[in-house]
Amino acid sequence: MGKDDKSSDENQASLEDYFSSNEEPESIIENKSSMTGDQSKKPHQKSTNPAPSSDITISESEEENEGSSLDEDGQEAIEDIRVGEQETPKNLPPSFLLSVDYSGPLNKAVARLYEPKSKRVYFWIDNTGHKPYLYTDWPAQMVESKTKNNPGFMRTETIELRDLLHDQPVTMTKLVGDNPLAIGGGASSMRNVLVDNNNVSHAWEANIRYHLCYTYDTNLVPGLMYKIDNGNLVPCPPNVDKKVLQEFKDTIAEEEGLEDIIATYSPMFFTEVPEIRRLAVDIEVYTPVVNRIPDASLAQQPVTAIGLSDNEGYNKCFILKRKGYTEGQKSKDFPKQLEIVYFEDEVEMLVEAFRIIDAYPLVLTFVGDSFDLKYLFNRAKYLRIELDKYCPITVRGDQDPRREQASLKRGIHVDMYKFFGNPSIKIYALSGVYQRENLDTIAAGVLGAQKLEISDDISALSYFELAHYCWQDANLVLRFTQFENNLLLRLMILLMRISRMSLSEVTRFYISSWIQSLFRQEHRANNYLIPRRVDIDTMKQPDAQTEAIIGGKAFKGAIVIEPVAGVHFNATVLDFASLYPTIMKTHNISYETIDCPHDDCRTAVDNKVPETDHWICKKRRGMISQTIGFFRDARVNWFKSKSKDKSVDEHTRNWYAVVEKALKVFVNASYGVTGAQHFELFCMPAAESITAFGRDAIIRTKKKSEEMGIRVLYGDTDSVFLDNPSKDQQAQLVQWSRDVLGIDLEVEKTYKYVALSDRKKNYIGVYKDGKVEVKGLSGKKRNTPDFAQDAFRKMLEVLSRVDDAQGFETAKEDIREIVNCVIDRLEGKTDEYPPESLAFRIQLTKRLSDYPTDTPHVRAAKLMVEKTGDSSKVQPGTIIEFIRVKGPGGVLPVELAKQTSYFIDKDVYIDILKSVFDQVLDSVGLDFDEFLGFTTLDKFF
Repeated sequence: MGKDDKSSDENQASLEDYFSSNEEPESIIENKSSMTGDQSKKPHQKSTNPAPSSDITISESEEENEGSSLDEDGQEAIEDIRVGEQETPKNLPPSFLLSVDYSGPLNKAVARLYEPKSKRVYFWIDNTGHKPYLYTDWPAQMVESKTKNNPGFMRTETIELRDLLHDQPVTMTKLVGDNPLAIGGGASSMRNVLVDNNNVSHAWEANIRYHLCYTYDTNLVPGLMYKIDNGNLVPCPPNVDKKVLQEFKDTIAEEEGLEDIIATYSPMFFTEVPEIRRLAVDIEVYTPVVNRIPDASLAQQPVTAIGLSDNEGYNKCFILKRKGYTEGQKSKDFPKQLEIVYFEDEVEMLVEAFRIIDAYPLVLTFVGDSFDLKYLFNRAKYLRIELDKYCPITVRGDQDPRREQASLKRGIHVDMYKFFGNPSIKIYALSGVYQRENLDTIAAGVLGAQKLEISDDISALSYFELAHYCWQDANLVLRFTQFENNLLLRLMILLMRISRMSLSEVTRFYISSWIQSLFRQEHRANNYLIPRRVDIDTMKQPDAQTEAIIGGKAFKGAIVIEPVAGVHFNATVLDFASLYPTIMKTHNISYETIDCPHDDCRTAVDNKVPETDHWICKKRRGMISQTIGFFRDARVNWFKSKSKDKSVDEHTRNWYAVVEKALKVFVNASYGVTGAQHFELFCMPAAESITAFGRDAIIRTKKKSEEMGIRVLYGDTDSVFLDNPSKDQQAQLVQWSRDVLGIDLEVEKTYKYVALSDRKKNYIGVYKDGKVEVKGLSGKKRNTPDFAQDAFRKMLEVLSRVDDAQGFETAKEDIREIVNCVIDRLEGKTDEYPPESLAFRIQLTKRLSDYPTDTPHVRAAKLMVEKTGDSSKVQPGTIIEFIRVKGPGGVLPVELAKQTSYFIDKDVYIDILKSVFDQVLDSVGLDFDEFLGFTTLDKFF
């Protein structure tokens, strides 16, 4: 089974998921006598591929410290970095800053730089004397009495900052520590002793990880160019056309006070990204039991293949030779560029793979944090390979899957699985072209390619087929960073720049971390005190003034206009472009400007928030409002338009398109983050004010439309569905919105027909080209059997062919035929479905004895053990395939179903079919029960 074929006990999903130096072994192995098996060697086959550069000196590293896990409370991650004299030059040409890390042995920040000419990674060790610190409102003498026994205490300083909440200067004591752990590394840390008798903390900015604190204070921008000049790290200003830059300023600077923000972000937006030498890695592991995912923590089974594919033509697959396996026959589509390298000895194969991996500045995987690199690391430990000498991989967070990370001592590891799993990347950057986060689905959506279909279980393949399969996975991962002129790689670098985070962080953390880091930097750069959540809640009203409509929500959200149930032809959808970010900009909403401390703002009449008693500051521009507003204007008014401007050269247009996507990610996700209660700068009055202005915009737009004689069919959050409006009417509404609301209203799409049910957020829209858009089919399971998925696709194909109201009569009969054919097969009247088509597929995530209840897949697993006597087939990680049957237990494993007779539980499968069909049919006025012979309750036709 492929490692990306994931399932879970929770069965979370939506309907969209349906579519979805060769050393001698004696010097490698710590204790050879403990090894078992054949340790004999065979010379490698001669390579016809260009070998990766191996001229990087592997020097003896400093005493290494295993990296600690990344804690949410700000505890620093200690990087295990392989730094030697060759890699820390006194002078270095302009290079890209890939990361800023903290080295425990050196007790310093370390910058990792990619020099594009040599294509190598170099390190710069901090020489500024910067130390970790926190702020407190206690006087220095009191602070020193509290912290004098902490061995990490260094000194105190008196600092004046600006408190945005109170709009006034504030004097703070800066407490400097010798190392990050002294500040916030445990119960005895200085952060934890600054607590008064009421258990109230008096520490500020004490939960920021040190490497980020260092990045902010030194104004480093990961992803920009720096050089090392006589041992000092020096920024390299971008060579931007002065005329272009001035035009950009003239276009964006609609308001005063944007000079500084434009100067800060222009280098990020106008400095392009070089080609970065990179390698994609994929491994295959022998699995004695079909469908079991190998345990990467134990790594007890041999690695059978290692696929390697880089962006300079290196394409190899290392294959471990095993008894009973043959080369087989090359398929007609076997890649001509792929070279197979055979190994008799697994240790030798791993050491050679480590040498290759260590030579690359950037290594790409798919699920590499929790499988590929993690397995290689633990397999090396299992085989007693000397890790310090040969293995470039380190692993941390192994006990917590959410935080586990495989890092490299020299280069940067990017796990593309985590990057693609980021909702902001999926929705905003890639427009939802994939729904499930597995390699096959993402490759199909992004590249129009797919994994190799194999003829047997992965552990039974011939060498040629195994090598083809493994290498193709690696090559797909590489191609993710190459399509559309390296779009995703360039996007990653831009996200680094804006968030001030390293490449390994920005590709693993979600948008909330990016925006949190962005605003922390904005505070530091302007000498603002970063408030704590308790400070905001104390200064502002922490409870909502509006009542949530949806249960479990803290305040009233978006409005939904009641749908006009039925089928409507030529319906047009108008959408408010970036509604909430625009509201944040237009109405100056930020945590410090909402309900500000100024009496004259409180008593003014033209700055009130609809439906609330909140007011907005008229004396100053909000930091979040200005930053997000600038990003929005830069995207819409420059990069979006210029990326389509044929008068701009193609190379520049391509770059502008990347910048536009990066800004789109930040802009569109900004409210979702700042309006989330877990966010560091969450402010209830600000959050509910934004949605209040949003509701006001939708209500006023509905009223204006009706005044113009246009029927509003439906409205949801930031869009309105209009019944066949003319082009002139559309243009009038767009202009009215811009003039009156200050929000851009855009014609988003026109349907051939849209079918609305009387359920909110539930409709089907069909475009003139036959493409079908389905909305609101939530709660369906990833494990829906294949037969129901196939029937659903056929139903959508029928609906896509409808052109007028009469066409639904024909469609109704065609859908009836689809349903009847399925039911006939379920009842055995025609060709019965094979067990595989009826199978539910759910992964065991723990031992059977640890499950408190016997859910169907657990019952199926227990039945498998009872009938076969083999408990090895139901270990954690195994995908249980079972069908629902009549009789005790109601389940039967597919493996047993192939060997015995059974009667399926037809009612279960009809219910599955009904749940898949119902919401779509409801939208078009059809009733699933009618197809079963019952009388329909609702008819729109």
